[in-house]
Amino acid sequence: MAKSTCLSLCDVLMPCAYIRSLLIFDYEINSLEKDFLEFLHIYCPQAFQCIKNEQIVDCGEDRQVFSYESRSNESLSKYFHNDSSIDDLFPYSFKPNDVSPLIFLHQIRFDDGTILVFGCHHYFSDGHGFSLLGQRFSLWLKGKRPTLLDHDRSKLNYLANSSTIQFEHKEMSVIEPIHSFDFLSSTQTVIKHFTKENLFTKLGITNEKLSTNDVLVGWLTQTISRIRQLPSETTVKVGMALNTRMFLPDIDENYFGNASFYICFSFSMTDLLHRTVTQLAEQINLDKRKFMNREYLQSALAYMAKYHHQSPIYLGWEAHGGVDLSISNWSKFPLYQCDFGKGTPRAFRIPSILFDGLIFILPTSNPNEIELHITLKHQHTKELLTELN
Repeated sequence: MAKSTCLSLCDVLMPCAYIRSLLIFDYEINSLEKDFLEFLHIYCPQAFQCIKNEQIVDCGEDRQVFSYESRSNESLSKYFHNDSSIDDLFPYSFKPNDVSPLIFLHQIRFDDGTILVFGCHHYFSDGHGFSLLGQRFSLWLKGKRPTLLDHDRSKLNYLANSSTIQFEHKEMSVIEPIHSFDFLSSTQTVIKHFTKENLFTKLGITNEKLSTNDVLVGWLTQTISRIRQLPSETTVKVGMALNTRMFLPDIDENYFGNASFYICFSFSMTDLLHRTVTQLAEQINLDKRKFMNREYLQSALAYMAKYHHQSPIYLGWEAHGGVDLSISNWSKFPLYQCDFGKGTPRAFRIPSILFDGLIFILPTSNPNEIELHITLKHQHTKELLTELN
């Protein structure tokens, strides 16, 4: 019988949802079932357990972590592009249920290739850990022996118990948000590709110390807030996740559990209307450094430890449906480095985004390019397209 494990404070702060994505390969891949199960037993044995009462425990019954489907009379070419829906390819919906696995791989054979559909319970890991697991599986299949993953979730709880609250943590709140993730409005997703060079040229950015992320956050917050015609006295918050594996002691890139902390930027609508994108991006670049250090992050852990057992901890901004924005940056994840025999994937895709104000920054096969997915209410997307073009 496997040992039960307590979730960390970072784990339980995540939404009860699946991280889901798929990789498209233009060649046939033999069934990965035997290899995937063997790999998980070595690199992620907790994948065969389940989560109950903030513990990873034995389930008492098998969970289907692997499944296979044949669509050999169908071409996968239509799935290369974002104008075709992929939602029917996923064996599990956005929210895990009582019998769904912590991790799943669904392999689909087509006439001209293979699609691998992956999912991971967000309590179990974050985007970094999830994508790293996929990359190491592909390396392991080639006979390599990549570094084992670190599953010691007690490290973060130990840091929390040995730390004190030293800062105001506006990225978290004990006040329940107005809109839950069960609330859906009529939305549409706009997709656009940018390289850093063409983005900076388009916006006239000359400050080389700014990152693509700095500029995107400033530009999109300004543009979307203006399109929404928010009153001048409005405060707009932008929340996003920060991978802290390089900032905390004993937590490195091999840590598999959630090591993402939320950060939150606040802008007055007056500033958004009157400041340049360069000025907004420089403010973001300066503000984010306040969060990217050991002292702030350990203070955040102490905040979680203090309030977690008193009341639920929520995000410090309206994640969707309000005036705020949420940004998830996957552009550094090694998704295009997965090779299952005859080359890396032709395409990487995520399922439909339904939440107003949610933005994904994704990688592409070009390492110098990102793909933006911006979801807004229908009445705002036409004007957004004009701005992006």
